Amino acid sequence: MGTYRPEGVIETARWYVAEAHQPKARPHRAQPSEASRSEANRLAGRHVEAPRSEARRVEAPHFEARHVEARHIEARNVEAPHFKARHVEARHIEARHIEARNVEARTWRTRDSAALLSRALPRHAVRVSHAFATDRLAHEGLSWKSSGHCADRHNRVCTSMQAMRSETLAGVIALKRESGCKVVVTGGTEAGHAPGAFSHAAGYKIDIRHNECVDRHITRTYPKAGVRSDGAALYRSGDGALFASESDHWDILFR
Repeated sequence: MGTYRPEGVIETARWYVAEAHQPKARPHRAQPSEASRSEANRLAGRHVEAPRSEARRVEAPHFEARHVEARHIEARNVEAPHFKARHVEARHIEARHIEARNVEARTWRTRDSAALLSRALPRHAVRVSHAFATDRLAHEGLSWKSSGHCADRHNRVCTSMQAMRSETLAGVIALKRESGCKVVVTGGTEAGHAPGAFSHAAGYKIDIRHNECVDRHITRTYPKAGVRSDGAALYRSGDGALFASESDHWDILFR
């Protein structure tokens, strides 16, 4: 650039003036890459939203995951009734097994109770009361009669079953069941009978009235066992009961 005096005319070349009026070109700066901007933003603590295309690519797996989860839920809903059915069936099977075990346990308890009862029974027959004996006779269809219309054991005109052995009572009831005949008891443990270890008073004997049905059953069912000292014909059953035919009744011994 030259220095001129004021009175002179300043002249410059046209190229210099044109160049002076042209805007100065800014130096070219390289644009930072996307990775550089992201890193710079991360370091500056700023959040920059990712491009939509990238966001769609990122969200796609979430949509796919939701579809997969929906399919799994549907599959579980379909399989649930089957699992429930199997569970109900398993409960029924288990209930049947428990019931079978309970039945078996009750059976074993019954057998054990029967075995204990058989061991607990007394070796000697128990003695029954008159009231108990008459109730059992009435229940089984038997009856009893007394010439004196009484049940005093110490009165010979009475008919008493006081202190009678239970086996004797059971024996006469069994005779009624086997024969199907009418059985009427006329003598028991009352006074007036012959004494002895296996006598009426001891509870081993009982008297029943003669009738055609009873006579026929005893004489045709049981074999003869001789004649007693008083002339009464004897018949013995298979279980050892001895029947003596007296004038107006059967004198029966159950041992």
